[in-house]
Amino acid sequence: MKRSLYLLFLIPVCLLSVLTVMYLFSRTEPVFLLKNIKIKGVSQLSESEILTRIYPYLRGSIFETDMGKVKEAIVAHPFVRDVRVKRTYPFSILIDVKERVPSALWVSPAGDIYVLDEEGLPYRRLMKGCRKGLFIINGGKDGEAPSIYREVVGWDREGIMEKDAISEVVYREGDMTLFSLEDGVEIILGKEDQGERLKRAVTVLDNARKRGLLIRCIDARFEKGAIVKERKG
Repeated sequence: MKRSLYLLFLIPVCLLSVLTVMYLFSRTEPVFLLKNIKIKGVSQLSESEILTRIYPYLRGSIFETDMGKVKEAIVAHPFVRDVRVKRTYPFSILIDVKERVPSALWVSPAGDIYVLDEEGLPYRRLMKGCRKGLFIINGGKDGEAPSIYREVVGWDREGIMEKDAISEVVYREGDMTLFSLEDGVEIILGKEDQGERLKRAVTVLDNARKRGLLIRCIDARFEKGAIVKERKG
């Protein structure tokens, strides 16, 4: 009985000791040699860009590689929102990147076009072929694009108008005008009560479509109703 208890105690201790020795040995010996770097979650970034950033922090062993420095180097890229880095035994490092999501375009007062992320923050210039159906915010000073974006997202969440139904938002010193993606209808909202004015404009537009009317412009800057201009021809 005593011998059985002794063995039950000794075996785990011995096993733990062996694993500890292997671990300490492997930190300096090529048992856990770094042979592979797996990168997931990239679409805007290339794997070569990530490898170039982390190269100075890579070492021969996966234990010698400073994972904190690797993470910092990747997160510092403007396209990246977050990243998860971990060792995958016996020879790999897994890098799981969470990129910023292209959500809208912003035309700055200088005429430069930037991509906005899911929080409405500009994080890169527009590259050729990268619009992907994003609506455009045309105008607004530096720092105003995020609030305009959030207002449009708020209309979508409230069910007033889906942001995917909007092709462009023109903003000039507080005045806001929308253009519908489906048929290019101009919706003038002005500076105040833009959400309520948009509700009225959408109602007017839906009614006009049901009657088979082609609308060019809806001016919703009125307490009651709206001025509607039909499309000629």
